Amino acid sequence: MKKREKMVRITAGMLACLVAAGASGCGGNGLSSSTKDLTKQYRGDSGTNKQIHTGDGQETAKVTPEFAASYADFSLELLRSSKRQEQTAGNDPSNTMVSPLSVLTALEMTRQGARGETRDEMDAALYPGITAEEGKLGLLAFSDGLPEEEGARTHLANSIWLNTGEDRFTPDEAFLKTEAEEYDAQIFGAPFTEQTCTDLNRWVEHETDGMITGILDEIPKDALMYLVNAVAFEAEWAAAYEANQVHDATFYGADGSEAVVSMMYEELHSYLAGEDVQGFRKSYKDGYYFVALLPDEGTSLEEYLAGLDGETLLETITQENDTIVETGLPKFEAETKLELSETLIDMGMPLAFDGDRADFTGMGSCADGGKLSIGRVLHQTYVKVDELGTKAGAATVVEMCEGTALLVEEPKRVILDRPFLYAIVEEESGLPVFIGTVEKL
Repeated sequence: MKKREKMVRITAGMLACLVAAGASGCGGNGLSSSTKDLTKQYRGDSGTNKQIHTGDGQETAKVTPEFAASYADFSLELLRSSKRQEQTAGNDPSNTMVSPLSVLTALEMTRQGARGETRDEMDAALYPGITAEEGKLGLLAFSDGLPEEEGARTHLANSIWLNTGEDRFTPDEAFLKTEAEEYDAQIFGAPFTEQTCTDLNRWVEHETDGMITGILDEIPKDALMYLVNAVAFEAEWAAAYEANQVHDATFYGADGSEAVVSMMYEELHSYLAGEDVQGFRKSYKDGYYFVALLPDEGTSLEEYLAGLDGETLLETITQENDTIVETGLPKFEAETKLELSETLIDMGMPLAFDGDRADFTGMGSCADGGKLSIGRVLHQTYVKVDELGTKAGAATVVEMCEGTALLVEEPKRVILDRPFLYAIVEEESGLPVFIGTVEKL
C-alpha cells in the first residue's frame, strides 16, 4: 500500500491454523531465505479471481440481496459471540471490533479443504440462509468490487503457509491451485521454526501497512498449515473536521464511568432512524461511509445488539433520508485481539475443531494417517477515528453550507456521548467491512 498521510486507518488480520489431531496451534517484504515463495507453481494462466462467474460460466457474479442479508447476519453474530467470549474469558468486551470480511475470507479458504459433515457445518455457519456456492460467489464478488481510490481504499491479501521442514504432510495440489487462483493467495513453504513465525508476522505487518504486528506468538510443533487473511482500510473524510468543530465533552460509559473526550461536531443530512435507535452516516471521499447507531435512552447497547438481525441492520444503515442531524463523534482508538475458536463453535461449526472427527482431507494427507483440524483462529483489529484531514476543508464547507440552507424544521440530534454501535460500510453494497462497539472511553 502507498505510504501517505492517513485520516482514518483501520485494519484487521485473521489467521486460521490447521494442526494435526489433538494439537493446539499457531514472518511480503523482508522474508528470510528459509521461507520459499511457491506461488508461481500453483497459479496458472487463469490468473486470479478478477473475473468471477456463476456456475454456468455465463454471468459475472454479483452481490445479491440474499448474500447481503446472510453476510449481515454473520457479521452481527460474529460481533455478539466475540463479545460474549471476551466476557467469559474475563477480558473487557467494551470496545470490540471485528472484520467479518477478514474472518469470512480466511474461513472460506479453509472451507475449500473441508469434506463431509465438517464442510456441511461450515457451510451453514458461514452462509446462513443461502447455499455455500451462493455465499462463495457473493464473497468473491464483494471482495473484488471494493473501491480502491486514492482517498479511500481497502487492501486485501491472502496467503497459505506449508510446513516443509519434515515429511509429515502432503498438500493436495488441486487445493493449493484453487487457493492461489480463486483467492489470489500467496503460497509459502517454510520449516516452521521460530524464524517462520517471524516471517509470517512480517508478511501480515507489511500487508496491513504496519498496523497489525506480532499476531502470532509461537508456532507449536504440530502445526502443519496456516491460512492467513489481512485487510487494511484507509480513508479521508469527504468533509474533514475543522479545529473549531472539536470540543471537550463527557462520555458516559456502560460501566458507569465518565471520561473527558474530544468530540467532533458537525451538521449532516444523513439522519438514520429505527426502532429504539437513531444514528447518522458520514461519508469518506470515495465509496465508503461511517455509520453510527445510538440506542434510545432506556435501551442499553447490549439489549439493542441482542435483538438486532441482519435485515434490520441493512434497512437502518442504507435508508434514504436527508433530514438534518446535529452529530457528535468522539475521537477514539481501539485494538481488539481475539481467539475465535469458541466463538465459531458457538456459531455452529464444532467439527472443524474436533481432532478426531474433523475432515479436511481436501487439503492433503498426513504421513501417519492423522487428521487435520483447526487449532486456533486468531483475529486482530485496530481502529482510529479522529479529525485528521482538515486540510480537505473545502469539502467541510460545502457540506455545512448545504445544511444551514435548509433549516425549515427542528434538526435531529445524535451525540455519541454514551455506548454506540458503528460500522465501516462499502457504499454500493451497504455491507460492513468492519463493525464494532464503543462502550467506554
